[in-house]
Amino acid sequence: MRALRLPRLPRPLARALIAAFALVVAGAIVLTLTRLDWSVVAVLFSRRDTGQISLLLACSLLAGMAGLSFGFLAWRVVLLETGAPVSEPRVVRIFFVGFLSKYVPGRVPGMIAITKVATANGVTFGRLMSISALVMSLVLLSGLTVGLLAGVQLLGARAAWLAGAAVLIVVVLVRPQLINRSSALLLRLLRRPDAAKAASARGVRLAVAWQTVSWAVTGLHVWPLAIAMGAPPARSLALCVGAFTLATTIGIASVFIPDGIGVREAVMTAALTLVLPAPAAAVVALASRLVSTVSEVILGAAALGVAEYLIRRRPADPHEIALPTGPPPTGLGHHAEL
Repeated sequence: MRALRLPRLPRPLARALIAAFALVVAGAIVLTLTRLDWSVVAVLFSRRDTGQISLLLACSLLAGMAGLSFGFLAWRVVLLETGAPVSEPRVVRIFFVGFLSKYVPGRVPGMIAITKVATANGVTFGRLMSISALVMSLVLLSGLTVGLLAGVQLLGARAAWLAGAAVLIVVVLVRPQLINRSSALLLRLLRRPDAAKAASARGVRLAVAWQTVSWAVTGLHVWPLAIAMGAPPARSLALCVGAFTLATTIGIASVFIPDGIGVREAVMTAALTLVLPAPAAAVVALASRLVSTVSEVILGAAALGVAEYLIRRRPADPHEIALPTGPPPTGLGHHAEL
């Protein structure tokens, strides 16, 4: 029996719906930005001269954008390993539309958006599910592993449970097919068997490497903020990287809390009290949320803008609906975070 196909929406209606969703995402991001505690910027500038703080903030923003870029590379490896080739601009489009949709309240609108964009660009829903399961496994395992940098200092012997993630990462590097089997089992439970081909051993290892680098580089954005608040540079470097990674990973695991808000700040503040007074540690945690969000906005806007420009320069695909131009839906929750 042939599978039934849902009728395509008329092109004008489809374009209108896409434009409406883009405006919803943009509005959600603006609302998120207005709700952030911008007063921490004034606190930072009160600690040192304007030139020093400006440089530290610029370094923090660059680290945040670079870290997200490495996270994209990890996701890209998995995407290209699990099915037919997808052009680079379309890979960027799928990733950043899905990533930025996290700012829309509720998970359903974002899931609908990423599914629609993925299928319009040659990635089936089943393949998207496979990618999400595999990438989320690597995000959590590598995040807890890098989080040991702070976990050992914060928890002491009680951090032994974090070592389990490091052991699993080593197992994945030695036997990459295990992560594919775990992903396939999850998809069978979701009644999506054989949704995509398995990633190669090289692909899994490369994705692990990119994601680990992503955590480490993204975590670096906390270091300049901690230095601005008086933390000792040498002693705080590893702690800052580990604190952000551990806090964000725990926030991601807290699936019922949007983007881990509150959880992330609490864990990061607790870790940073090892090198800063509690009030200063809290300022750094709040500033980290601000820097992370702004860096996602900037990188997401630039990436989607370039991707749309490149896609529109190519011959039009009669089956594809381009995303609207104008203000892009700017704004993955790390660390899809799909």
